[in-house]
Amino acid sequence: MRNRRHALGQNFLHHKPTIEKILAEVEVLLKSAPQTKFILEIGPGKLAITKPLVPLCEEKKLPLVLVERDLKLEELIRRDLSETAKIEIHFMDAASADFEALLKSLHQRSGGKTTVVSNLPYSASTQIIAKLCHQSHLLDGCILMVQKEVADRLAAPAGSKDRGSLSLLLQSYFDIEILFDVKPGCFTPPPKVMSTVFKLIPLAKNKLVGIDDHLKFEHFCKMIFSKRRKMIRGIIPPNVHHLFPELGISGTERPEELSLEIMIALYIEGARAANSFGTESQVDE
Repeated sequence: MRNRRHALGQNFLHHKPTIEKILAEVEVLLKSAPQTKFILEIGPGKLAITKPLVPLCEEKKLPLVLVERDLKLEELIRRDLSETAKIEIHFMDAASADFEALLKSLHQRSGGKTTVVSNLPYSASTQIIAKLCHQSHLLDGCILMVQKEVADRLAAPAGSKDRGSLSLLLQSYFDIEILFDVKPGCFTPPPKVMSTVFKLIPLAKNKLVGIDDHLKFEHFCKMIFSKRRKMIRGIIPPNVHHLFPELGISGTERPEELSLEIMIALYIEGARAANSFGTESQVDE
């Protein structure tokens, strides 16, 4: 059991005041999310957040959609929610293409958007966040919880030591607001690290609209940050260096010092100069 929980990144939230704070943030988000037609919870687990979500969904007249990977929790989930109307349960991996397909199908069914709530599993949090980024246009907002160090990377501004390719990915699609930290003792079993709850609001227009292949840009960012100890002039090919003065940089900066807009400009110019940006697979996350 312990090994399975570890593999799935399962730490079940049980602290009632923390659950109440999360639900309060969901309610605030819904007030400014008029296009929401579904509330979707990733990883309901033992239903600590799910059960108080049910009356909120009923009040707002919104169906609740649950996505759970662990089939061993199916009996518990179906038993405890069997009397509740307007709940869909999908047993799938939220880090998979199936999850993206589900978000698309919810949009097709309603013509509206989805609000996402989750205590994300530690082992798959960054992969799931990437899926949410790629489908951000189908979302009204998210209230999520991850390890504090992951949240710090997601929110890290240019110049922060925590900044990496994950920061650029998320900030290309969302505005992020850190809400509050959660202590290990609020979970069973308690993790060895702090957790953080944060809010995501999709940008009206994502910052990669001028880039045809978003995945190639993501690979470019991963390549840049895999060499984060080098100066930019030692990473970017020489035939792109002419852009440095125009962007207000000297080329001696490290990757974490560059804004998202500068990284986008360097990528576009590199692609225009027929450089093989986006082919590296190394990651700093």
